[in-house]
Amino acid sequence: MRRGDRLRLIAVIAAACLAALGVLGSVTPDAASAPGSPVPATWASRCSVQALGLGKDTVQFAPVLSSDRTPAGGHIVPRPGSDGKWVPVIMVHGWTSQDTNTDARTGAFSHIIDLSDNPGFVPDITRSLIGQFQGLPGAAVFTFDYHPYSARWVDDSHLGPALGAVIDCLYRASGQKVIIVAHSMGGLIARYAATHPGVSGRNRAGEISTAVTFGIPETGSVAALLAETGIDISASTSDKLAVIRLVLSACGTLASNEIKTGTLCDKLWAPIRAFESTAGVALQAGSPQLAALPPWPRSIHLDALAGNMTFEFPSAGWFYLPWSTRSVDVGDMIVTQGSALAGATSTKNATCDYQLNPVRGVTDRLGLLVGQVTPSQVAQQPLKAFTSACLHTDLMRGLELTTEALGAVADDIKSRGPVTASELLSAPVPAVCRHAAGHLVDGIQPGIPANQGSMQLAWLHGGTKAESAFTAFGDLNGDGTGDAATLLNCNAGGVAWPQVIAFYSHGPALLGWADLTDFNLPGIQPQENAFARRITYHDGGVDIEWSTQDEGDAAATSSLDYSATLRLSGHKIVAFNLVGTTERQTMNRFLDDLRRGDQSAADQLAAPGMGAETASLLRSHPSALAATPRCYGLNDYFTMPAPLGALIDPGGPAQVNPSPDRLCAVPSTDPGANWIAFGLRHTGYRTWQILWSDTA
Repeated sequence: MRRGDRLRLIAVIAAACLAALGVLGSVTPDAASAPGSPVPATWASRCSVQALGLGKDTVQFAPVLSSDRTPAGGHIVPRPGSDGKWVPVIMVHGWTSQDTNTDARTGAFSHIIDLSDNPGFVPDITRSLIGQFQGLPGAAVFTFDYHPYSARWVDDSHLGPALGAVIDCLYRASGQKVIIVAHSMGGLIARYAATHPGVSGRNRAGEISTAVTFGIPETGSVAALLAETGIDISASTSDKLAVIRLVLSACGTLASNEIKTGTLCDKLWAPIRAFESTAGVALQAGSPQLAALPPWPRSIHLDALAGNMTFEFPSAGWFYLPWSTRSVDVGDMIVTQGSALAGATSTKNATCDYQLNPVRGVTDRLGLLVGQVTPSQVAQQPLKAFTSACLHTDLMRGLELTTEALGAVADDIKSRGPVTASELLSAPVPAVCRHAAGHLVDGIQPGIPANQGSMQLAWLHGGTKAESAFTAFGDLNGDGTGDAATLLNCNAGGVAWPQVIAFYSHGPALLGWADLTDFNLPGIQPQENAFARRITYHDGGVDIEWSTQDEGDAAATSSLDYSATLRLSGHKIVAFNLVGTTERQTMNRFLDDLRRGDQSAADQLAAPGMGAETASLLRSHPSALAATPRCYGLNDYFTMPAPLGALIDPGGPAQVNPSPDRLCAVPSTDPGANWIAFGLRHTGYRTWQILWSDTA
């Protein structure tokens, strides 16, 4: 064959390789609904109609294939989550591929998972990736099939805009953010849909929670650029392209000798007209169409999966056969690893190593024979690259990447369930009480020296009763899923610091937190400590009751009881309906009862016998009965009127018993006393008792 003809043949193969971004074929079966899942099946037909009038096969509720089986050998039965809800999972195939899930298994995600990047290992899995997803409680798996329009760019009305309309429709129908699972150009179509306006705003970040991508040419396809710029010219300047050229040449030689080679070379003879299409041109690395495509919204979790083939070739050049080699990574033969993983939140590679050095290949095989190396340490023969888990068209058949995809989708769906008390045992905690932020382990933050205090869940050692009092569960951030509020005890060694209330979403992830002394009535400064009595969930907020010391109470006695409803505002917790109760309310009610002559009501607020004794004392000082009381902390004896200070001053002449928590007094203009003093004790949340009365 003349050199020019050989180069044209290689270019044709490269172009055809690019065209094989997905498994070729076209099957359009009727939509079917799985047993026990009629609601998602109806969404599919409705959303196809709404998606720009697309045909019935464009969007399907993926039927369960009878040959897909659970690990135990049973039938797969899609079922809603424990909360009765379905989460739409939309499968989007690659260029020139298809998505409909049939027994022919020609869909991009329908092939049995039968490959691994571990040489010699064959997975024993009896289902496809779609079947894997269908077994997840709460997963409603839909296929989006655009294969008649594959040659068009993602902005075509049948591609990105159509997928966007489907996302809008399923989001409205389910009330749940959708999950996207996409291969190759299907990921760029999803990226277009995600970055354009939907029902939730200027983009669809509010409608998509997670995107799992297989071999997406985020920054373009190296194979497209190779064929466009000339395979020999490109190969002379790039090791990557040189390796691709060599492998494609070998594939071309095989195909020249025998039409059916038994390798994926058989699939490379797709019509090359796809390469000259609008999409083929746009997929070239560095194309203006790719540059104009906005990046994924940051709030969407992008889990990017890539195949990475590493070819070992002679380090001295192609025409020498030394033992030493150097490595060249070529991605999945279509998309480089860097392109597939660009902009991702999390990533996963399937890695395969191949040997292009004949000398090294022989020594590796000898090493296997004598047991000096293991199969995983030996590079494979190059044409096996065309039946590997790392090849672009077979990424969805590989155990490693499909396991990652399954985990990502399962985690997303699980995250929509309510937070549990057991999850709080490993919750993140903020930097407070002079401790750095960290994570709890069994409810306690590790790494804090004993002499520097501690941080832990408030209910940790209080049993079930304390757990129910100090935790509250409900939707706190308005996303329709169950969150949690809990109390944290912290100190820096010595006196305990105020309790912290923290709001958590699933994970658990910290939504916001506040020190209880952050909430105060106007004019009252934050005090030294605060301890909650209980918290309960109500209508999107947390009703809380807690106690702290009153203004000026240097003894830090819990004499001020608060109640409020706490709500999340952004990442800040704010208090509504804040009410504070001190001894003043009890003192005022006691005096009002005596003024009205209601001795029975007054007796309810006083220690036994004190009601009648105080009533007699006040009748002898009628001016005091009509006065307004003033109240003080016990350590305020230097600032209160001297006669009152003498009652409680440890060095004073007249010590009263029993010892109160607060002192109240009313002035008297009657003979025999300037003040009528009352000692009060804090007997419980919002409850006070009159202990004694005296003259001063």
